[in-house]
Amino acid sequence: MEEFQSLEDIAQKIKDSQKKVTLLFAFNATGKTRLSMEFKNLVNEISDDDETIKHVIYYNAFTEDLFYWDNDLDNDEERKLKINNDSTFISLIKDQGKENEIAEKFRKFTSSKIEPIIDIANGEVSFSLVTGDENSVDNIKVSKGEESIFIWSVFFVLMETVIDELNIDEVDDRSNDEFNPIQYICIDDPISSFDDNNVIDSALELVNLVKTSKSDNGLKFIISTHHALFYNVLHNDFNNANKYVLKKDEDKYLLKSLKNSDSPFGYHLLLIDEIKSAIENNNIKRFHFNLMRNVLEKTAHFLGYDGWKNLITEENREAYIRRINLYSHSNHSALETRELEPHEQQFLIRIFNRFISDYNWRMTDNE
Repeated sequence: MEEFQSLEDIAQKIKDSQKKVTLLFAFNATGKTRLSMEFKNLVNEISDDDETIKHVIYYNAFTEDLFYWDNDLDNDEERKLKINNDSTFISLIKDQGKENEIAEKFRKFTSSKIEPIIDIANGEVSFSLVTGDENSVDNIKVSKGEESIFIWSVFFVLMETVIDELNIDEVDDRSNDEFNPIQYICIDDPISSFDDNNVIDSALELVNLVKTSKSDNGLKFIISTHHALFYNVLHNDFNNANKYVLKKDEDKYLLKSLKNSDSPFGYHLLLIDEIKSAIENNNIKRFHFNLMRNVLEKTAHFLGYDGWKNLITEENREAYIRRINLYSHSNHSALETRELEPHEQQFLIRIFNRFISDYNWRMTDNE
């Protein structure tokens, strides 16, 4: 386990690596998105005439913010997904004529009858439900998951275009020179709103795409996620990648290197390790209740129970269940933002210790 004082230091470590692929698993609120921005700032250059030479294209939460809905509140008819055309991300694909490829990728990822009508030049997308009969509907508003898949489809086609161009050995033979400076593709959690089927399909598509990138074209990939299933697919398919788990510990960052022998990726083990570490370091946060509930859910599923509540064996069982529900899925902003009280921390400790005792977990020391 390596210690780093800043995300910039971790970005430097990734930059110094000669590996084609770097995989990073980290829980939310650890700093994955900020790390992708630190990496961007580290590798981009300023030319002599003060122009930024961009060596990285990236997908993260800021990418999704480039798309926003115009719901036609006056008439409730012409609903469109608007695109911020001022971004470098959009400008790179704007003149490529890739609308049909994006639509095809979206249909493949969703396996639905929803048809995107894309006008990147004017910065807008509309969606139609095409049923082939009188039930077809135009200008629908798609779900958040479908919206995320569409944005990922746009970026995916951009990656395909970049890789295809950089795979051409002779620079003069490439269709244009705008992709020549790109050395890195940085991807942070592209599947935040996907269901499990979409997660697996997207991970496999990404693996296959990365493998089409020639080793001698110099292009490197940094992929970070908090989604265990997505990470697990990547972990199993990229044998020669750098593989890490990133943690935040007070004012420092911890980076644990994973070996191929650590596959399949033991997400439940990582959760238990995270909760144990928080208890030992007196650093219990509200999200640790979410992790504890996740452990209970996965254990209940493995043991064949109908739900996690069957694992609660305390005498005042219903009260414990209500409190776990409250702390792990609270919608009250006051509860979300305030620090945990000592009795709340002790409640998590009791639940965790009882779980470890009841199910005879073999605990190991943190590395």
